[in-house]
Amino acid sequence: MITNPGEINLDDSLRICQETLKKGRVEGFMPLTVTVIDVAGVIRATLSEDGSGLIRAKIAYAKAWTCLAFGVSTNKLRDIFEDQPRLDKAIAGMQTMADGNLVPTPGGLIIQKDGKNVGAIGITGDRSDQDEIAGIAGIQAAGFTVGHKAI
Repeated sequence: MITNPGEINLDDSLRICQETLKKGRVEGFMPLTVTVIDVAGVIRATLSEDGSGLIRAKIAYAKAWTCLAFGVSTNKLRDIFEDQPRLDKAIAGMQTMADGNLVPTPGGLIIQKDGKNVGAIGITGDRSDQDEIAGIAGIQAAGFTVGHKAI
């Protein structure tokens, strides 16, 4: 079997997803969907709670993908776009180039281990800030670090 150094494995990805959903339940969030991808953008795990919406898995993937594409959390990317309103037209073009995977709203985080990016997580289902809270808890509970910019 060929594996890439720094790639997040299935067991760790599932644990991050499970811990993220657990945090959502503890906090009373709406039903969540969470996706973990590796640094190549390959889906390693996706879990959806009962009651999650029809396109939630696509949104979760897109939030994680956005992190890897831009090298920052989606929260940080949202702030960048809000601080530079002239980028509105560019965002539309980027959305087309990204095949619809550009989602610059909280709920996408880079996952790091030993100072290296090993993947990203996307969470959706509640308010975006709540999604991010659940994701941070899931990453940390699984023994990883939340990364907000590329290393």
